[in-house]
This record gives sequence, structure tokens and C-alpha cells, in this order.
Amino acid sequence: MNRIEIRNSLTSSGYETKAFFVDGRPLYEYINEWLSNNSELLKSISPTDDLAICWTSEYDYAGDAKFMEFVLKQNSAITPILSCPDDFDFSCIVIVADVIKQDDKVIWRRIGKVNHSAESFEQEKRRGILYTAAYTDEDRIRYADNIALADVDSPEWCKWIGENWTEELYRRRINYTFPYYQDEKNIEWFAVCNFEFEKQDYHTLVENCYKK
Repeated sequence: MNRIEIRNSLTSSGYETKAFFVDGRPLYEYINEWLSNNSELLKSISPTDDLAICWTSEYDYAGDAKFMEFVLKQNSAITPILSCPDDFDFSCIVIVADVIKQDDKVIWRRIGKVNHSAESFEQEKRRGILYTAAYTDEDRIRYADNIALADVDSPEWCKWIGENWTEELYRRRINYTFPYYQDEKNIEWFAVCNFEFEKQDYHTLVENCYKK
């Protein structure tokens, strides 16, 4: 079994940040090694030691934080692990792991980078409160006869999302961003790593990321 930890680490820019360590070695060192023959992709995500861990509640928008927790609860999913620290909103660099959970272990099968080129902001906007296909019974009672009938970019719609941005963004993330990440063609895989972690240790690590 491999061992995964999150430790404080000093970046090449000279400031302290948190980083994944696997078997005592920073994950960014693995990434640099895996991409040693792919200078173009490496350049697009460098400096790799500057990338921020996605497993946190410290997002600018609560909808993004709620979405990250949603992904981590999935049994198996292509899961964000690192992102550029400046934007940090799933719109810039997003490094993902192909995560498979089994009875006693969690496997990171592959590591890759999200290719945003096929994303559509127009489609994303339609996957928020207006996406009735994902409505629960409660949603139908609350919204089916009012905001669900609005048009994208209408004054009514703009007013609603302005007042309910956390809910709107979360819906967009689980109805648009999450399926986009699960589509193989949207990921540039650059490593087959097959890291295997003890399931309990892995879940404890995730829980510690969200302790107040």
C-alpha cells in the first residue's frame, strides 16, 4: 500500500503551502517526473509546487466548496486534487485523479489535467436552477411553477441567481461540471500511477481537510 499525507511545503517561490505527499515524496515531484517528456503540458501547469489542494472549504464561493465535498463522497469518480491558486474556481488549471474506491482501499489509477476547450458557458447556465431534469420532488414544489419557467438571461432569472448564487452554482457544478469531468475525452491523462491507499487512512485525510 502507498501512504498519502498532506504536509506543509516550501514552494520554489519561497512561501509555505500545503501539498500532497505520497510515500514521503511531494506529489509535484511525481508530476514533474511524469511530464519530463511533455514540456508543453508541464509548462502549462508550472510551477507544479504552487498548485493548491482542492480539498478545502476555502473557496471564494460556497457553491464550489459544496461541490468539492460532493465529489469526494462519490464511490468512484474523476476527482479534482489540485488547481491554480489564483483563480481556484474550477475554471483554470485543474489536476484530477481517476479515483476508484474498493472495500479496503482507494486507488488513484491515473492522473491528468482537465481540458476546458469543450466547455460551454451557455450550456452551464442551463444546468442550474433551470435544469428541471435534475429536480427532486421538493424542487418541483418550490420551483416548477415559477423560476423554472424563466429564460436564461431574463431579468427574473438574473435576479434569482443573484439572490441564490450558492444554490445556483452548486447545481451548475453537479449538473454540468461533474459530468464534464467524468467524460474521458475532456481529460489529458499524463500518468498511470496506480497508487493504492488504505481506505480508512484516506477517509481520515479527507475529513481532516474539512475540520474547522
